[in-house]
Amino acid sequence: MAGSFFNVSNMMSQNRLRLFNRSLSSSLERLATGSRINQSKDDPFRNSESLKLECEIKSGTRARQNSTDGAALLQIAEGTCNEVQNLLQRVRELAIQSANDTLTSTERQYLHIESTGLLKEIDRIVASTTYNTKQIFGNEGDSFSDETRKLQDKDNPSNEWSPYIVPRENDGSEKYRRGVLHIGPSTSIPEEVRISLPEISAKHLGLDTLSITYQAGATRAIDEVDAALSSITTIRSYMGTLVNRLDTQVDYLDEKNISLTDYTAKIRDSDIAKETTSMVSSQIQQQAAISIMSQSNARLNNILNMLAR
Repeated sequence: MAGSFFNVSNMMSQNRLRLFNRSLSSSLERLATGSRINQSKDDPFRNSESLKLECEIKSGTRARQNSTDGAALLQIAEGTCNEVQNLLQRVRELAIQSANDTLTSTERQYLHIESTGLLKEIDRIVASTTYNTKQIFGNEGDSFSDETRKLQDKDNPSNEWSPYIVPRENDGSEKYRRGVLHIGPSTSIPEEVRISLPEISAKHLGLDTLSITYQAGATRAIDEVDAALSSITTIRSYMGTLVNRLDTQVDYLDEKNISLTDYTAKIRDSDIAKETTSMVSSQIQQQAAISIMSQSNARLNNILNMLAR
């Protein structure tokens, strides 16, 4: 009899009501946010997995931007090479014209003045070609980041830094601008693309001593310009290949991010039908628990009234 005054049934009902309230709150939260996992306690393992996936997605997005930035740099460089090629073709025309002995020395001098001006314009265009304030061609610094880049090392036996041959300095050195494009979300070597852009000034193309003021010099100039044009064509092909690689990487990262996003959604997204059913069930159970508590309290009140008589 004494135990009845503790109203054990009421205490049990309160405990059930607390559980039903918690279940109802959880269902309402999942329906409101659309996410099945709102706190680590909801699903510790899946929460950890989804956070890693979200990190990989964001890293992949950043790597994608790196790829497009690298492609933009190379396309600017390729555009400069196109202009240089056009100017060289004009110099070649002038050399062919000057090689004809129907011209006077005065006329050849006029042609030489124009060709010299075109070579100076090549130097000006090349020196002014920049990306994000960094000079793409030129001798300022060893690399785009001003960090030392070895042309060849044990991890790069194929000498990827030097994919072509360009004219050398008098001391036998070659002038390159080298850089690393980090186009993947990890730190492994396959996530990097090494680029190497040579100096393409008139001097490095072997045209600094070009002269078409006389017939023999004009004839020799034709061959010299042909060699320079061949170098520019090789460089443009190299840059075009790199741009294609970067475009392929962008496509790959887009597909990968879509797949990861879909998988993450499957982990975190709420099952609306399931949560709605759970919410309705919790509401019914909550109302039932409240009704039982009311009946239990009423029973205790009746006993107290009887004792008070």
